[in-house]
Amino acid sequence: MLAALLLAAAVAAPHAQDAASAVSVDHIRAALERPPSKVTLSERKPDFSVETVWHHPFHEIFDSPPWLLPKPGWQPPGNGFDLLSAFQYVMRSAENAKREHDTRVAHDDVLRAIVAFCAAQPDGGVSIQICSTSLAIR
Repeated sequence: MLAALLLAAAVAAPHAQDAASAVSVDHIRAALERPPSKVTLSERKPDFSVETVWHHPFHEIFDSPPWLLPKPGWQPPGNGFDLLSAFQYVMRSAENAKREHDTRVAHDDVLRAIVAFCAAQPDGGVSIQICSTSLAIR
């Protein structure tokens, strides 16, 4: 009995599809045979403008690096000792002294490496230009 129902459904389905497609094809043909629309659209000039501006939510906070102090606004006239400028002077002096020390140490390391290189060469590296000039610098 199930087989008979399936057979009947299989025979009826293509017949229903053919009827539906014939109706839709007739409907499309009728629409194509109609005259074109008489509505004309004219192009309008826009009467508005849009501007989009995006700001980071923390723009004011991260505008300058966090380690920079804010620029001072109005300050009362100074009288006495300015502790901040004295501290900045000491820090600048310490930075300069450290930079000079590091430069001197690096220069001495390079000279020692050149001397070691020249010593490892045959004849003390006399024919190599850097060996003859580094010995003069030393």
